[in-house]
Amino acid sequence: MTGPGEISRTRKRILFMDDEEMLRSVVSRMLEIMGYDVEAAADGDEALRLYIEASESGERFDAVILDLSVHRGMGGREAAAKLIEYDPDVVALVSSGFVGDKVLQNYREFGFRGVIPKPYTSDELRDGLNRVLVPNIAS
Repeated sequence: MTGPGEISRTRKRILFMDDEEMLRSVVSRMLEIMGYDVEAAADGDEALRLYIEASESGERFDAVILDLSVHRGMGGREAAAKLIEYDPDVVALVSSGFVGDKVLQNYREFGFRGVIPKPYTSDELRDGLNRVLVPNIAS
């Protein structure tokens, strides 16, 4: 229970990382429509910075969705490794259009809790998050 002037955070917070600006915008909006609070990052360095800042301020993210490959900067595989080093309990999902990539096929070996192959619909995005965020749905 919160007191006067306190904010109760009941919405889940998602950090979404993708190097394509349009995709960051569209997916961020999709997540907001689903009821999530969203922050977006263009690469792994920015995602790591935002994650650490949020954790240190007491507003940690409930899940992080990382694009596997970015054209400039740190990609999802490297970012996940650094996030896990900082917070072994991070809930990270990998996303990519390269469905044959070994990281997508063996995502748990790389520290990811789930995978969301591109392209995805809002239902597939919701399902991917539910598998890692909602008890008894995780596979």
